[in-house]
Amino acid sequence: MTLKWTEPAIADRMAIYDYLETKNPATAIEIDSLISADATRLSQNPSSGKPGRVPGTREMVIHHSYFLVYELINGLIIMLAVVHARRQWPAN
Repeated sequence: MTLKWTEPAIADRMAIYDYLETKNPATAIEIDSLISADATRLSQNPSSGKPGRVPGTREMVIHHSYFLVYELINGLIIMLAVVHARRQWPAN
């Protein structure tokens, strides 16, 4: 399946990287690599995530602190968000 990143998901990913880079550049690279690898893995097994908290979405834990939120539409995997586990999801 084809993978498409939404602007909010890209912004989440960049914000995570930028924050982690100020604390530990190696960790920033590691987490970004996990995000990339797990998103790519979804293209081969799109149903591997669990049903999401928002109807019609799925969630995949990529690290104990982060998870991907995505939906499957017409042969596309649409990445909606990259969420820190402590962040309220969905936002009210």
